[in-house]
Amino acid sequence: MNQPSNESVADSILDRWRRQIEQQLIPLEQEIRNVTYTEQALEQCLRIMPDLTPVAAQLYRLLVELTIYSRVMKPLHRTTGSTTLSLGYHTRLAATEVQNRLQQLLSAPLAPLEQAEERVVLGGLLKELRQSMLYEVRDTHVLLTCYYLLWRGWLMSLPQAVPLLERELKLLERAFAQADQQKDNRQAPRFAYNSGMLARSYIYFLSNEDEQALDWIRQAAERHDFYPERMPDLMGELAAAEQWERLSWWLEQLVPVLRRQYSDLQHYGDYWELVIQQLPDRESQMWQALGRMLPLGGRIYEDRLLAYGKYREWMDYQLSAGKDPANYKVTELKPLENNAPELLLPFYHQAVERHMSHKNRDGYKAAVKLLKRLSKLYAKLKQDEVWREYMEQFAAQHSRLRALQEELRKGKLIP
Repeated sequence: MNQPSNESVADSILDRWRRQIEQQLIPLEQEIRNVTYTEQALEQCLRIMPDLTPVAAQLYRLLVELTIYSRVMKPLHRTTGSTTLSLGYHTRLAATEVQNRLQQLLSAPLAPLEQAEERVVLGGLLKELRQSMLYEVRDTHVLLTCYYLLWRGWLMSLPQAVPLLERELKLLERAFAQADQQKDNRQAPRFAYNSGMLARSYIYFLSNEDEQALDWIRQAAERHDFYPERMPDLMGELAAAEQWERLSWWLEQLVPVLRRQYSDLQHYGDYWELVIQQLPDRESQMWQALGRMLPLGGRIYEDRLLAYGKYREWMDYQLSAGKDPANYKVTELKPLENNAPELLLPFYHQAVERHMSHKNRDGYKAAVKLLKRLSKLYAKLKQDEVWREYMEQFAAQHSRLRALQEELRKGKLIP
């Protein structure tokens, strides 16, 4: 007599669980998909949860949350019963609520597997999540993020993680091949190529095959539907694992991707800081990488220059970029005032001329504010005579600008 396969066992258990879950959701079918719906749905489903082992209870809860999420993302019209095409405000809040619960669930450690069936069901849930992620209808990355978390938090903790990774790469490759075959079939569901590419990248990353992982990220980044926030948090994982050499490599390699996609780079700069603390010899690579980020990563580049006492380089960047000292708080410029105040002189003078070129009262007011800061700088440098001569020439040069003369007097810069 043939023994049932692992896949059929998983399908059987998951089908039974799914029927129980869907039965509990029937009374809520016509409810608006809002946060209250997600709370009531969860309460209903967990109320009849069978008596399970700790790990099976986690797997059941995951199936519950994924089912609720799918219902939220396909809200029904209250009168016609048809699926709506767009998500309203309250439905988006509901989706975020379930997303947060999913991330919290998958971030908790997986309980020890006690029975062979539990491992099989876990594999069945991976299959289900993979399929849902690769064909996610809405333009989100919630299921992709859950896919990352399932691997990072649960599957990588298993003794057989390496063969699981090898098998996953083959399954993803097969999914791509099937999608390519269906490419011209308009009736076929839309394949989420971008999510698939990033998923393949992450599995290669977990397999310590960084070159292949980077290649899939680059391919994903070439697509119009790519957003950096959909990438797995590779840098965060490497920092948490204290893999500094590997983190340094990724920080350099991801520059073209992050720069082109206008990413939030604050964390990027922080990760470089962590690398330099452990590998001081990588400082030159950090400066090269940050320089390649310009002008997008300008503020991070500036902050690092000040933190490392590279005041002349900081000022060269300000002048070449046409920055305005008025955009900085006085406290932000304190490091230069205390350590290299002479470098600030051309910065202020250049900005004064720029504001003067506007030839209106607002421009004159801005110029006077900067001139008042300049007066303090010259005093700090003990160059009062130089300042006095400059102001005399400035006032004489613009003597016909009545509005400017009024602002200069208000600022007590001329009698």
